[in-house]
Amino acid sequence: MSSFLRYGFWPGLSGLIYLFLLAPGLACAVADQDIRVRHIGVIAYAEPFLESYEGLRSGLQNADWKLDKEIVFDVHSVAGDVGRVAPLVRKFAADKYDLIYTVTTPVTQAVKAGVAGEHIDIPVVFTVVADPVGSHVVADLRHPGANITGISHVSKELLPQRLLLLKKAFPEIKRIAVFYNPDEEISKSSFEQHHIHQVAEDIGVTLVVNRVHSLPELRKVCQGLTIKEIDSVFMLPDALSVASFKDFLQLSHRLRIPFMVIDNVLLQRGGVMGYSPDFFAVGVQAAREVEQILKGVSPGDIAVQNPEKVKLTVSLKEARKLDLEVSEDILLQADEVLR
Repeated sequence: MSSFLRYGFWPGLSGLIYLFLLAPGLACAVADQDIRVRHIGVIAYAEPFLESYEGLRSGLQNADWKLDKEIVFDVHSVAGDVGRVAPLVRKFAADKYDLIYTVTTPVTQAVKAGVAGEHIDIPVVFTVVADPVGSHVVADLRHPGANITGISHVSKELLPQRLLLLKKAFPEIKRIAVFYNPDEEISKSSFEQHHIHQVAEDIGVTLVVNRVHSLPELRKVCQGLTIKEIDSVFMLPDALSVASFKDFLQLSHRLRIPFMVIDNVLLQRGGVMGYSPDFFAVGVQAAREVEQILKGVSPGDIAVQNPEKVKLTVSLKEARKLDLEVSEDILLQADEVLR
């Protein structure tokens, strides 16, 4: 017997219509209660790198995940201060997050150290990490092991091509300023490997090598350089270079010389050109790894991947500001021209 009749109540026609209209809402409410919510903590080195997170959102959404219902993100930019990473890792662990998503090498290294130091068992998916093995993020690319995997930045592997593109864009350059820290393994290997010196010799340029051990030392060197010594600036993929971006930009503006950045996303702040993985596309690619982990696959069993898309971007706006002429060949070759 209906509960309405059992208790001596009949809603009448209007009441039945009301219940009929209300039923879908009640069904949805019950369905929403059945949804398992996954929490993902996102940590990026700085605001521009959050483009990778936007790609992650797009990739998961395209895979039919209901964002902000099935997956909830907690997004943080540490504004270049990796000291802020460890407290975030502890917060994610205390709140029992399902996954940590990192952007850039310094952030990923700090997250890994925090996870290991606190014995935290949260899967980590990284992006924009230069040389994941050399930076000690993973032990092996095919079998990362532990609880971490992701997308490599291949920034070191692209160095010879970036040097060729800079020369092609500005054929008149002869002396390229390079800054590196011989005490930092990634910086040292970036400069000493990947045939940079041979490429420079082949294209007829001289690398003006500046060995610096700290930001104050680099800043002092930048301030002392003159147009007689260098006619371009080439950025290497290391933490010191990222921290010194403003100094490189000031040097470029003071001498009115081309500056090639390590990541295209930095061109929003300055520099004339970059050749790097597309951060948004990397995020979309990483979404496939994140989805596998959320479905139960161990991160250590997912091979580290290379980016599927590398993009040449030229800032014609910056070049014009410095009265620099970019070769027509490069403008035609560019995937994107900022005007």
